[in-house]
Amino acid sequence: MTVAFMIDKVLTSSILIFFFYTCFATLALCVAYFINEEVREFLEEKREQRELLERSNRSVDAVVDEIYETY
Repeated sequence: MTVAFMIDKVLTSSILIFFFYTCFATLALCVAYFINEEVREFLEEKREQRELLERSNRSVDAVVDEIYETY
């Protein structure tokens, strides 16, 4: 085995390891991004539901009073 052959094998395996590592890292980042988006949408939906529930629980008189106070 020559030195050139040994260097070629080491560099080839290093390049393959780097390639697979970057593919795995990219895939992990994409999955994390999609999970983050889903969580954000879920929290936004829950916040909207909570606001609607709070609005529906108020009495009509309070709503009318609030309208008159703004004008």
